[in-house]
Amino acid sequence: MDLTKIISVSGKSGLFRVVAQSRQAVIAESLLDGKRAPVHSSLKVSSLDEISMFTTGDDVPLKQVLEGLYKAEKGKPSLDPKESEDKLFAKLGEALPDHDRERIYASDVRKLFSWYDQLLKAGEFDKKEEAKKEEKETAKTKAVKGGATKKAVKADGTKKAAPKSGSKAKATAMRKSAQRGA
Repeated sequence: MDLTKIISVSGKSGLFRVVAQSRQAVIAESLLDGKRAPVHSSLKVSSLDEISMFTTGDDVPLKQVLEGLYKAEKGKPSLDPKESEDKLFAKLGEALPDHDRERIYASDVRKLFSWYDQLLKAGEFDKKEEAKKEEKETAKTKAVKGGATKKAVKADGTKKAAPKSGSKAKATAMRKSAQRGA
């Protein structure tokens, strides 16, 4: 799961995926309905990759908390963010056993469960599994290609020249009179 492109924008509900960047704004796509909108630099934007949660020891990145919640729920939707605080903190305890109850606000836990549901509906957790499969497949194809690239040998035992892929355009010097504005 890659949270570097997933952002939260103050004043707007839901999570957004960064699609493009312009000079004055970031173009973001809502994970809820897929609509794109500019997010201007005057708004406060937080990347989910930079957020962490308080524990009794070191702070834990949000990515690890979400993955722990995904494992605890076995890939299914979790509690409704509008549940009671005790139920939400109990479920957080399954995903993050050493969370610091005194420093984590109930509103933050509600936001965590809301974000989990949005990421689950958007399929962000599935992308993680697909990326691992793709990495394994590319490693296999590289291993196969590495073994299959033998140099061609002519019948008399000499090596053939490898064919060139594509042709390169030759650069020619322009005369001064042919240049623009001359």
